Amino acid sequence: MAKVAVVGAGIIGLSTALEIQKQIPNCQVTLISEKFTPDTTADGAAGIFGLYLLGSTQPDRQVVWAKKTHDLIESWWKTPMCGEMGIALVSCSRMNHSPVPPIWKDVVFGVREMSQEEVAEKGRLTGEHTSGLEMLTFTAEPVRFMPFLMKQFKDQGGEIKRAKVENFKDLFNEYDCVVNCTGVYAGSLTLDKKIKPLRGQVMRVKAPWIKTVTLDDLDDGNYVIANQESVVVGGTHQDGDWDRTPREEDKQFIRSGGKCLDPSLKDSVEVGHWVGLRPGRPEVRLERDGMDKKLVHNYGHGGSGITVFQGCAEECVDLVKEVLQEQNITAVQAKL
Repeated sequence: MAKVAVVGAGIIGLSTALEIQKQIPNCQVTLISEKFTPDTTADGAAGIFGLYLLGSTQPDRQVVWAKKTHDLIESWWKTPMCGEMGIALVSCSRMNHSPVPPIWKDVVFGVREMSQEEVAEKGRLTGEHTSGLEMLTFTAEPVRFMPFLMKQFKDQGGEIKRAKVENFKDLFNEYDCVVNCTGVYAGSLTLDKKIKPLRGQVMRVKAPWIKTVTLDDLDDGNYVIANQESVVVGGTHQDGDWDRTPREEDKQFIRSGGKCLDPSLKDSVEVGHWVGLRPGRPEVRLERDGMDKKLVHNYGHGGSGITVFQGCAEECVDLVKEVLQEQNITAVQAKL
């Protein structure tokens, strides 16, 4: 039986572990991490489907990954369990996006360019919006979505190991392949100087009348994202900032900017503030390691983990199969 370890239990690691279970029969998959849901970076996010902060990652790869993920989320949305999973189809306005039309125009539903009159109706903390897109997209709230996937992984025989991995080489004697899904912390394990935190601070409020999503793609933009039981108002993406403590100046920026996008937020009730560290990188690293032949990398997904997880998981599993085939592991040979 093949033995594969996936290090990192965010949405990228968990989805990769599930896809290995699906595609490789008779394979024992172990998920290793210091933190599991509900304590991962993904769990605090709003879970909006939309490509964001992927740097110079090849556009065609982004679209392929997003399309596969969108198709999977759509299939779940059509089932009775979609509410339990935190999946909803929402109306979304995306302001100041470039380019227009976007590379993902054929992935989400009903993309159209807003008129200048419609754009002018949207407020902004400083200046004015220059363009806008409207569409239907999904939210997959990680606080609901992640526990559902974790239960699925365990029910299918997946093993959980709470531990801090200091060196991938320590795992090579026990596992036939190791998959690195450590996100923003990959730098300490790989000496990758390109990975850095993109600090994101958000506020959750009670505003049950808000059912839509508004995003501002400029660097100083805000966003308002409706979830099932709260609304997420954001946000920041501060490069190289490891601070996990909510800051008062960011709270004020989020409050003020959010009310400009949706003035009805003045009647909302604040629930709390949260900070997560997105794994920022000039481009996603999804490849086999150049030195350690048992090691596969899948990290650096910026703010797009919930948007590309399935496409990246499928591509990652192809690399895992290569690793196992080179070792003549019978589990993969039997599938072929």
